[in-house]
Amino acid sequence: MKKQIWIPILVIVVIVVAGLIYVSQKQPQQTGVIKIGWIGPQTGQSAVLGMDSFVAAQIAIDEINEAGGIDGRQFELIIEDDQYNTAKSVDAYEKLVNIDGVDFILANTYGSIFALAEKAKKDKVILIDPLDCNSELAGLNDNVFCLATDSESIAEILSDNAEKQGFDKVGILYWNSDMFMPLIKNVFEKEFDGEIVLSEAYVAGTKDFKTQLTKMINRDADAIVMLGYDETGIAMKQARELGFRGQFYATGTLTSPPLQEAAQGTAEGVLFGFWDAPKSEEPTKSFTESFIAVQGRPAILDLASYPSYDAVNVLALAIDNANSLNIKKVKSELLQIQGYKGVIGDVSFAEDGSARIRESVFKLVNGVPVKL
Repeated sequence: MKKQIWIPILVIVVIVVAGLIYVSQKQPQQTGVIKIGWIGPQTGQSAVLGMDSFVAAQIAIDEINEAGGIDGRQFELIIEDDQYNTAKSVDAYEKLVNIDGVDFILANTYGSIFALAEKAKKDKVILIDPLDCNSELAGLNDNVFCLATDSESIAEILSDNAEKQGFDKVGILYWNSDMFMPLIKNVFEKEFDGEIVLSEAYVAGTKDFKTQLTKMINRDADAIVMLGYDETGIAMKQARELGFRGQFYATGTLTSPPLQEAAQGTAEGVLFGFWDAPKSEEPTKSFTESFIAVQGRPAILDLASYPSYDAVNVLALAIDNANSLNIKKVKSELLQIQGYKGVIGDVSFAEDGSARIRESVFKLVNGVPVKL
């Protein structure tokens, strides 16, 4: 008799548990918060790459929450400053995942994506890079996404401009403490039809570039491509002091106020790869107004702020469409996003998880980027 009583009870328990599992997989929990981590530089020589990014992400979070969140759940942004140091990025990741319980992370430090890709796969965490996007990064694994300017396009447009201006001999001075600037250097060397008279690497913290610059000047370089961060301003000043009167090329980090201060006027007229948001159009116009209201100024570097806003919004959309926090389902929904009207324009993900924005050539005039 006792066995006969327990059998139907056991069946009921199994049915109830199965139902609970189905419901938990079918939709997000109705209580608590959905945590998004942000890792990037807020301080240090590369702070310009992150100082506006997390502000843009927070604005997106606030707007989502004010609209009711997703199925009653609010979002929370947890910010970690890694000073653009990969080792610190890894420490920040471990905290976010193992202590804060974060499943989604925006990572602005280029080297961190490569260092964290396999960890994210193992931990079932989605990584989104809102600053850099290229085939090497997007091809790491299917837990890695990027929504940002196309890294290769920087080198392509600078090379094309140098050729059109008739520069036959070019020197390259590049930061070699992570893989981003070497990538730009490699693509430039591949694309440029002229002669690379010298390609010299330097590490983070370098302040004296006179030896490398003198070699380039002695080899009659028409132009020098400077691929780095705030220390690039020092290199520009030293090149002029050594008598170089040719053209400088650079990346969007040229807009950094500390870089321009270090250059002491020698950054004027530099040609560089850059992207500016379509601020006269909606929804970009409204976001720009919100950003200025929060920061008291426009974003210093559009490509380090506007994509971060869109990254949060498309992630929230994917979670909503998945009707679940299941990582596999959210990844699938991210890849389905096509033609999303974001502040960078239309956002569409390719099969490799990349949504790329092509950069253009700008000139620094009175400290401000002017599109050619």
